Amino acid sequence: MRYLLVIVIFAIATGLSSADDIVSMPSANQLKAGEVDVAGYYFWLDNPSMFPQYVQLQTVYVGLTDRIEIDAHRSAVDKDETAVVFVASYKLLSETLTKPDLVIGCKNLFETETSGDVPVTPSINEREKSRERSFFLSAAKTFFMRPGFPGPPLVRAHLSLGTADWTMMAEERHKGLFGGLQFLFRPDVGGVIQHDGQDLITALTYMPPKTGLTFKGGTFGDHKWFGVAWRTNLK
Repeated sequence: MRYLLVIVIFAIATGLSSADDIVSMPSANQLKAGEVDVAGYYFWLDNPSMFPQYVQLQTVYVGLTDRIEIDAHRSAVDKDETAVVFVASYKLLSETLTKPDLVIGCKNLFETETSGDVPVTPSINEREKSRERSFFLSAAKTFFMRPGFPGPPLVRAHLSLGTADWTMMAEERHKGLFGGLQFLFRPDVGGVIQHDGQDLITALTYMPPKTGLTFKGGTFGDHKWFGVAWRTNLK
């Protein structure tokens, strides 16, 4: 029974990752070998009329092995400025009854300048900072709300430690401690509340059974967003 419970926990935690990988915040959710997650997001920006009014973001997550994942995040403001940031991560530990998932990673592998892709005119300092790599160590642990019942409702707690990341909206994110909570209220409905070191991010998620799809939307600081993700296994 103990080993069955471990397997159930692992399956649920892995399935949750598509609902939590929003707006490119690092977490310990990691794809398995052959899994691919593709998502598109639309942000309505709370800006004065003279500034851009929306941002489009696309992400691709690829599990190369059960421990190595490579991601690409593309963003565009009003279709004018675009940038692609690459992320690599490695799973140090897999979750068990007593241990959390633990992942280490690097964002902006190729030192891409992203400061042109922001709602305001970037300074020279912001351009330089946006090219810097950032590093993170992320942990996550799943807790069941009904003792003895390994399934929804459940909550997954996330905590990360990172260096400054300036790749989004020319603002400092992911420096020091950041993280939050991810909820699964029932097999197809979930929620997220997390802080990336700059903004509070919220989301409600809906995962239609047997489709691989996740519909999600919420707030990002003063902004609003909506996204659709699709998960498949190529193996």
